[in-house]
Amino acid sequence: MTLKRKGTLSLTIAAALIMSLICTLFSSSASAVTFNPNFTISSEAAVMINLDKDVVVYTKNADKKMYPASLTKIMTAMVVLDNVKDLDNTYFEAPLAVFDELYGMGASSVGLERGEETSVTDLLYSLMLKSACESAGVLAYHVGGESTANFIDMMNQKAKEIGCTGTHFVNPHGLYDDDQYTNANDMALIAKYAVENYPKLVEIATTPEYEMQPSNVHGEGWAHIYHTNSMLNRSSSYYYQYAKGFKTGTLDESGRNLVTLGSRDGNNYLLVTLGSPMYDENGESVYMHYDDHKALYEWAFENFEYTQLVQSNKEVTELQVKFGENSDFVRLVTSESYSCIWLKTIDTARLEEKITIDETLLNEDGTITAPITKGQIFGSYSLSMSGEVVCTIPLAAQEDVTLSALEYNWDKAKQFIASGWFIAAAAIAAALIVIYIIIVAVSKKKKKHRRVKRKRKF
Repeated sequence: MTLKRKGTLSLTIAAALIMSLICTLFSSSASAVTFNPNFTISSEAAVMINLDKDVVVYTKNADKKMYPASLTKIMTAMVVLDNVKDLDNTYFEAPLAVFDELYGMGASSVGLERGEETSVTDLLYSLMLKSACESAGVLAYHVGGESTANFIDMMNQKAKEIGCTGTHFVNPHGLYDDDQYTNANDMALIAKYAVENYPKLVEIATTPEYEMQPSNVHGEGWAHIYHTNSMLNRSSSYYYQYAKGFKTGTLDESGRNLVTLGSRDGNNYLLVTLGSPMYDENGESVYMHYDDHKALYEWAFENFEYTQLVQSNKEVTELQVKFGENSDFVRLVTSESYSCIWLKTIDTARLEEKITIDETLLNEDGTITAPITKGQIFGSYSLSMSGEVVCTIPLAAQEDVTLSALEYNWDKAKQFIASGWFIAAAAIAAALIVIYIIIVAVSKKKKKHRRVKRKRKF
């Protein structure tokens, strides 16, 4: 958008100043611009992130308070991995207290027994694949220094470190408690943090099946476990070849929750959905969360592409320059380019352009004063869509404009001559001259009068 140099300059500056409330000056930035697919999902809340560019592309009720259910176990696993380094050679004994807590709760289980000694590796696999609540209890008890309460404090501290603001844990397994809650934004933060910082956890959570090792209680082949996410099961009608892992979570109070990773053609996404219905109107079990994930992945894979929205050095506007030696105006251009994940079905021509000029750099008449250095920042250029800011790019001078010393000094001289002090001084000087002339005239008249009188005496 190149604007005419002379006639429209003042209008351009005025418009830019009005838009200054929308844009941010002097620094490029990007905001998460989310898009809506042409279908609805059953889940009550959701967040979808493009992991390649760290961009949220879809949200639904992202800050709504929800119950995590067994998605809790992602945090449990991270705290364990923070504190146990040798997973294969560290064994924990299952204490009675763990089974007492879970008794009669209908908790998911891998079949551990009181006093059974199991490696942390096996405990983590049973935690993430089978969603075994007793495995969560054993890990929390021992990593917390034989104190589950201490482990829960560690979970909440970890959530705070990650940046969660709407999440609180009171147990390590996710069984319902009114004081254990989260939201889709926080759960996406937790899952993304796990993916980026815990390769062992990713390896475990994306494994479709696992053979539990013999223990002091169970012998060879005692438990061959499968991931609770049916999207990983080739024999399931919900199988989806582009989905990986990560964790399921299901309670009557929470509905069906699901975290998955999706990859196709070099594009990688993380998807969190919370609160999908468990039953239809006839009371039959439904698994619509799988449909949600498949539909959202297909939508993302088919419709998003990496697109350049702003080119570097794009001429946006210009400002009139006072006392310029080589020019009476300066062009403002974008100081850098900007590219992002963009929905193919949305024409980039629909983006709204906004210009902001820093008022503190302008003279009262809307001009700027030379000298100007190439690259000097004078404002910002932003693109927005439906009220959401997509990006903000600094606007910089395209060329140097040197100062004309002659014009500058002549202007200062004119300003001085027109100043109140100069006028007052000139008036005083004129008055003094008049007074002096009067005094001289009066003095001469008196002298003449005295000469006349002396002549008459003789």
